[in-house]
Amino acid sequence: MDPNALYYQDSHLHQFHARVISCQPQDGLWAVGLDQTAFYPEGGGQPWDLGTLADAQVLAVREQDGAVVHFLRPAPEPGAGGAGALTGPGALT
Repeated sequence: MDPNALYYQDSHLHQFHARVISCQPQDGLWAVGLDQTAFYPEGGGQPWDLGTLADAQVLAVREQDGAVVHFLRPAPEPGAGGAGALTGPGALT
């Protein structure tokens, strides 16, 4: 179990605080790694969670190479912290 995956600790968590640990362009969006996350990635037939991180929209969440990657617009600053808020659709299940 990934200790940074807050959804394993509390599946009803819809707000959290995280720090950006990586940010790079990918597929026309910004692929962002966080120090912790409540956003559940796509998998097993379940859609990814949507929401916001600070002023950015979280448009997709996927697992890549064992890490949860958040696809955002606009790009956050590496090292920046911000409030995360889940708004749907997986967040509502």
